[in-house]
Amino acid sequence: MQMHLNHQPFEQIKAGTKKIEIRLNDDKRSQLKMGEKVEFTDLKTNEKIITEVLSLERFQTFKELFKKYSGPIIGSPETESIEELDRENSEIYSRKQEKNFGALAIHLKVISRIQ
Repeated sequence: MQMHLNHQPFEQIKAGTKKIEIRLNDDKRSQLKMGEKVEFTDLKTNEKIITEVLSLERFQTFKELFKKYSGPIIGSPETESIEELDRENSEIYSRKQEKNFGALAIHLKVISRIQ
């Protein structure tokens, strides 16, 4: 599977600090399986990395996800509150999308880099 990332979260995954990618559990992401390879492309540089899905956790809302995970492991500052994370995320995914699909925490590890 292929996914795109903004530069900062791409760099965080590449560096190994961001271990969980948060996505809408839409039709595409709901097909993900443990052990599957995901190729991420940096939208700024077009650099690619290959990751492996270690596990998947589904949540009804992003707020529920943020209650369990926050800080560097999801690519956010340690000081960011659940409410701030939820508000920022609502700028990416609408509340209607969230209600229809729910949230997905994709636990990853980098297995290779492609230049």
